[in-house]
This record gives sequence, C-alpha cells and structure tokens, in this order.
Amino acid sequence: MPKFGVSLYCISRLIINKEMTPEQGVEWLCENGADVIEIVPFGFDPITDPDIANRMKAVAKKYDIPLDNYSLNANFVCESKDELVSELSRVKAHMDIAHNMGASTIRCDCTSYRRDIMSNSIENFFKELPEIVQGFEEICAYAKTLNMTVLLENHGFQANGTDRVRMILKSVKAKNFSHQLDVGNYICMDDKPEIATKKMLPFATTIHMKDFYVRQNDPGDATQFDCSGAWFKSIGGQYLRGAITGQGDLDMYSIIRSIKDSGFDGNIYIEFEGMEDCLYGTRVSLDNLKRIYNEV
Repeated sequence: MPKFGVSLYCISRLIINKEMTPEQGVEWLCENGADVIEIVPFGFDPITDPDIANRMKAVAKKYDIPLDNYSLNANFVCESKDELVSELSRVKAHMDIAHNMGASTIRCDCTSYRRDIMSNSIENFFKELPEIVQGFEEICAYAKTLNMTVLLENHGFQANGTDRVRMILKSVKAKNFSHQLDVGNYICMDDKPEIATKKMLPFATTIHMKDFYVRQNDPGDATQFDCSGAWFKSIGGQYLRGAITGQGDLDMYSIIRSIKDSGFDGNIYIEFEGMEDCLYGTRVSLDNLKRIYNEV
C-alpha cells in the first residue's frame, strides 16, 4: 500500500511571497492529511540558512510524518567544465541537507527546463546524453555514500517523454538511480499520460500525481514556462494548465487504477500547480487521490 503524500511545491507560492514560512508549510501539510512530505526549496535556501532544514525536520518529527524526498532543479548540460563542477558541488550540498532531514531519495533535474523550446530536439538530446549520464553517475556515486537514491523526473522538454527517460535510466550505470514518475508531465511531450504511466511504472520509485486541463486552441494568456497557474504549451503545441487532481482532463481513474493494479507501494506525492487557492487545491487534490484509489 503506497503512502499518499504532498510536495511542498504545492504551496510554494505562499512561501515565496513570505505569507508562510517553510516550517509552517510543513505543519500545514502534516495537519491536512499528508502521510509523507516532499521538500522543494522554493522561496528559501537551506544552504545559506541551514537552520531552515532543522526547523522543518523538527515540525515533521512532532507529527511523526517523514520527509522522504527532496526535489532539486539542476543542470548538467553546462557551457564549461568549471560551471559543471560548481553545479555538481551545489547538488551534493543539497544532498547533504536532504540526508540530514531523513530523506531516502533526491529528485534531480539534469537540463534546464527554461531554455529555448527548439533546443529540445531529439538530435540535441542524443548529443547531450553523455553529459547527462556523466552528471548522474557522479551524483549517484556521492548519494551512495549517504545511502540515498537519485531520481530522474520526467520534467521539462528535454529529459522527458517515455523513450528519452527510459534511455537515460538505462544508460546511467548506478544501482541507486531510479525514476520519479510524474503522471501529468508526460503530456508536455504529447505522450498520452494514461499509456505513459503504464509504460514507466516498472521504473518508478516515487510518483508525482498531477492533473492538467488540455486545450487544442489558444485559451488566451498562454506563456511557455509559467507552470504555476497560467496556460503553457506542450512540445507539440497543446495548451496545458495545472488542475486540481481529479478535476482536470487527464483520466485519473485510469491512471490510478494502473498504479494500484501494478502493486506499486512507494510514495505518491500530490503536486498541485493550478490557478485555485493553493491550500484549497492541495487539500482537494489529496482527498481525491485517496478517494479514487479506494474506488478503482
């Protein structure tokens, strides 16, 4: 039986706007049904202020709720060797923090998701694959000393899509390397999420549960990279906007049925990024995840 958790990312807009401290965010998640919490350092930096991590850890301990994943933006496709060395050093520093917080996994990006959309071609992917693999193998080696597993999430427009993600997972030679399956993000590459979920479940250690509204025609107010409420476009030009889990256009019953039928027993984290009030959207998303899981 999986644990149903929540990513701190869901309420990060409140933390970024200083309406809530990170530890208050953890407390809210603990009090609103999260069985496990994913830490995402948006709106705060535990490297420059290490006590933030200690305060979040103390709150979670009070509620006996584990902080079991740490999600980090990173980029291994760098302009220079010095830039790569600096980036890998930064990732390792975050790994130390995640380990001290009790996390067993760290999700780490490998390419910038905000770069020009046309640079995410399959030709560039194969050109950059050796750099991606080298970066992951180095941080996996460091993670092994901490008894942690490194997770690749299908995120952005380069390290995404079932074929590309599988290629990276199969190319990295490290036993502590696995997949964080984001059921919604595969549609960013125009993969059908219901099918992509079935294909990638055998590789998954953790899951992000995310829903989207999907439109074929321009709904207005669309950007390319603002995923926190606004419409944005998939690689093929579909218009997407984050939704409350179970209220969007993805077939959540089919997706959750596949997860349940597979016997997956890892952590499933709600990752809400819709236009609704984030506390309301997060709470209803988690309630729907639990309800649908019991119904299918």
